[in-house]
Parts: sequence; structure tokens; C-alpha cells
Amino acid sequence: MTDKSPRRDELARFLRERRDRLPRADGAGGRRRAPGLRREEVAAGASISTTWYTWLEQGRKVKASPQVLRSLARVLRLSRSEQAYLFQLARPDLDWRNSLGAQGVPSAPLFSLLEGLTPHPAYVVNRYWQVVAWNHPATVLLGNFETDDEWSGSLLARLFLDAEWRQRFVDWPEVSRSAVAQFRLATVAMTPDRVLAALVSSLEAASEAFAACWNSHDIAEPPIWRKSIRHPVAGEMSFDFATLQPGGRDGDFSVSVYTPVDASTADRFMALVKATPDNRKGASGAFRSDEEAGGVP
Repeated sequence: MTDKSPRRDELARFLRERRDRLPRADGAGGRRRAPGLRREEVAAGASISTTWYTWLEQGRKVKASPQVLRSLARVLRLSRSEQAYLFQLARPDLDWRNSLGAQGVPSAPLFSLLEGLTPHPAYVVNRYWQVVAWNHPATVLLGNFETDDEWSGSLLARLFLDAEWRQRFVDWPEVSRSAVAQFRLATVAMTPDRVLAALVSSLEAASEAFAACWNSHDIAEPPIWRKSIRHPVAGEMSFDFATLQPGGRDGDFSVSVYTPVDASTADRFMALVKATPDNRKGASGAFRSDEEAGGVP
């Protein structure tokens, strides 16, 4: 009995079509009429049984782990968008975006602090490192945090999936590795959290570099360090970077601040801030408004 649903039907169709489009690995078995890889070839490549994979293609009610889905995405040579689609079909419960609306927003004093840090770039992240508020200098230095893609506002996604961010951070390999190590330490007490598990699984599926960093199990405290930013207009600038941890009702949030290291950076960046229009949609660049339920590298 298949116990089908429209979602599982679409998953079955998607898997069959992606398998059929792959070049065949004909060998001693002789000529074949069917296009693409055999089910057993896909199953073997993903290290699962042929029966279990066949159930997926038949739309049966089976629950694939994130590891199995990543393996299938690799064998089927799925693009990043196709991988995301596979996860949404096979494990809608792992869609971390559906649960972010339950997060709170920073208090009014924290918004005021954010604006008070101007002209220094600063932003606020929640415990999932989703940017929930930012000041104008932060968008001038790092670009808009609110985008049209599924990863809008995610610091980790920007670091690993945004080509522009890779270019902006001169020491990107060190910055990205440190960010994941900090994130692992910061979220260690959240291990049973379903949103966290879904976010990590989605990032692993989308980025091999993130998966490698995450699976290294490195941990690190938030450093106070110097970062070199390669801005497309102002060129290379140096900033001291620090993370602040508010108390009270804002305890689930962190504030990240960039401070110019030298006079050259300060002068060039100030001129850039003055010349750049403030296109933020809400006060302090709120990623979510107070009416929406929703507070580091």
C-alpha cells in the first residue's frame, strides 16, 4: 500500500525524472531500453537498499534522513536549487524557515543601541544567527541583509553561499571556519532544537564547505579580532570586530560591531556611508516587524 499524498507523488516524479536524465552506466549487462541510471545504481551510490529507494520512487510513506537526502542529491547530481526542492518534498518538517516566525524581536533599547553605534557598522542576530536588525553602516559595509532568496538574513548562508561575501572577506577561509566553530559552541545547549537541526541540515545540503566545517566539530569562543573587508567601491579596509551579549529579555540576541582600525579606513568608510542612501525598510533595518512574531561572524 503506497498511502500516497500530492507531496510524495511529486517527490516520486522528481526522483524518477532526475534519475532518467543521467547518462547510463552500461556494462556487462548489455543494451537497455530504459534511459538513465537504474534504481539499484542510485541506491548503491547513496549507500541505501534498492527496496528502500524504490519505495521513495513509489511515493510510499517513508522518512529519509538528511544524510540520505544529501547522498541522493550527490548521486543524482542535483543543483543547489534542486537539492532544496528535494529537502522540501522529502522532509518538510526540516524547513527551518517555517519556525523562525516564533522568535522574538529585540527590545526598543536594543534598537536604540544599534542606532547609537553609528557610524560603526552593527547588527543584531538571534540564536540561529539570523540577522533581525541592523544599522545603515552595516548595509554599506556588508550589503543588504534582506534579500529575495530563501537564505535572507542568515549570516552562515551569506558566508558560504553568497559569492559577494566570499569576496568581501579577505580572509574568508579563516572567517568562515571560525564562524562555524563559534556557532557550534553557541548552540551546544540547543541540540534538541528542531529549527537548529533543520537549519544545519539545509546548510549541509547547500554547501560542501559548510558541511566540512560543521563535521570537523571545532569549537571557538567569539573572538575580538581584526577583519579585512574588500569593498567594491572603497577598496580594502580594516576593522576590529567584536560580539556583545545583552542581558535581560534580550539575552537570546547578540550584537556584532565593526570599528575602523585606522584613520584611512575611518575616513573612507565615513565618506562611503554619507554617499550611500539608507534604503532600509524599517527602523534600525528590522528584519521582522513588531507585529510579526520573530531577536556571528
